[in-house]
Amino acid sequence: MTGLLGVSSLPLLGSLPVVAQDQTLRFFGWGDGAALKGLFDAYEKLAGKKVAFEGVPFADMQNTIVQRFRTGNSGIDIFLVDPTYVPTFSKLGILTDLTSAFEEKSKGPLFPSDVQGAMYKGRMLTLPMWESTQLLFFNKKLLAKAGVEAPSVSPDARMTWEKVIELAKKVQAAGAETGFGFEQFDRYYQLQVLPESLGGGPGVKGDDLLTVDVANDAWVEAGKWYGSIFADGVASRGPKSDTEVVDLFKAGRLAFLVGGPWLISDLNKVDGLDYAAAPHPYFAKGKAVTPSESWHLGVAADTKNADQALKFLSYAALDKSGAVLATNGSRLSANIEATAEVLSHIPQQNPNLKGVDTLMRYELANTAIRRPRTLGYLQLEELVTRAWSDIRNGNDAAETFPQLQRELERSFKRIKE
Repeated sequence: MTGLLGVSSLPLLGSLPVVAQDQTLRFFGWGDGAALKGLFDAYEKLAGKKVAFEGVPFADMQNTIVQRFRTGNSGIDIFLVDPTYVPTFSKLGILTDLTSAFEEKSKGPLFPSDVQGAMYKGRMLTLPMWESTQLLFFNKKLLAKAGVEAPSVSPDARMTWEKVIELAKKVQAAGAETGFGFEQFDRYYQLQVLPESLGGGPGVKGDDLLTVDVANDAWVEAGKWYGSIFADGVASRGPKSDTEVVDLFKAGRLAFLVGGPWLISDLNKVDGLDYAAAPHPYFAKGKAVTPSESWHLGVAADTKNADQALKFLSYAALDKSGAVLATNGSRLSANIEATAEVLSHIPQQNPNLKGVDTLMRYELANTAIRRPRTLGYLQLEELVTRAWSDIRNGNDAAETFPQLQRELERSFKRIKE
C-alpha cells in the first residue's frame, strides 16, 4: 500500500473539480487493453476504484482523440499519449497541466530524457509510462540450416544493414520463406533511424522544427535501400500489418525480424520457436542509432475525475510495483527501477536471451534517438509513412522524397500562419 499512500496527498489541479470518489476511471487507448489488465486489476484492489478501458485500432487513435475532444465532452479521464503529439495536444488544449503534481516527483524515478519528452513550453503535460528500443531477432534453426553463424548479442559485434541483408538472402536461398522484415514497416518510429544513421536528420530542422528536410542525400539513399529489399524479395510486400509480420516469425517462416522487446513474452510462448536477438543494425558508412521512447499517460482536460486520475498516473508510472505491472513482462518502463527489474527477468525466461538485458541497457544509454517534438508531427508522421509505403511498393525514392518535401512544406506553411 505504500505506493498509494505516497500519492494520496497529490494536490488537485486548481482548475479541476473534485468529484465523487466512486466514479469509474475511463481509460482510452488502442487495441483491447489486455496488456494493461494486470495494472488495472492491481489498482482496483489497492484503491477500490475500477478502470474501464476503451480502445480503437492503433491507426485510428490520434484522430479519434482529437474528434472526441471536439465534442466538448470526451468521455475520457486518462488516455495514452504518444509524446511526439504533446505540442499538438497542448495547442488543442486537451491535456491537463501536470506540472505541480508530477514535475518534481518524476525527477529521480524516471529517465530524464522521458521527463523531458513530457515537457512543453515549461509545463509538464504528460507522465511517461513506457520506454522502448529495437532488437534484431533471428530464427536460429533457419540460420543453422543455411550454415549462417548466429549473430552475437554484443553491441561491439553489431552488424551493418548490408551484412544483415546478405545473410538474409543466404538463409532465404536455403529454404526460408522470407529473409528479413520490419515489425513496423513504413512507420516513422521504426524507419527514422535509416536516414539518421547516414546523417540525414529526422526530416525537420530549425529552432521550431518546422523547416522540412526530407529530400537530402541521406534520406534518398536510405529510401533506395529500403525499396531495394522489397524489390529483391528478401523482404515481403505481403504482410498488411505488424501482426502479420510477427506471425511470420512465430511460424518459423522469417529469418530476421527487427522489432521491439514487447514481442519477447509472446515469442517465448511459441512451441518450438528457437530464436535469439542481436543489436539493431546500422549502415556501414554511418553510425549506430536506435528508436526509443514510448507511450505516456495524459489526463483529459475535461475530466470530472481528476483526483483519481492523478493517483492512477502516480501508481502506473512512479510506483515501482505499478510500473512493473504496466510493462506486462517485457516492455521497458520509463521508471528506472522498473526497467531494471524487467530486464533482469528476461534472460531467466529464455536462455537464448542471455545478454539481451545488457544490450538493451547499452542501447538506451548510447544509441537511442527520439522523434522530433514539432507542431507538425501529425502531418510529418502521416506523410512520411505514406512515402515509405510508396517506396516499399516500387516508387523511386529519388522522386518520392522531393515530392514529400513539397507536400510537407505546404502543410507546415499552414501551421506557421
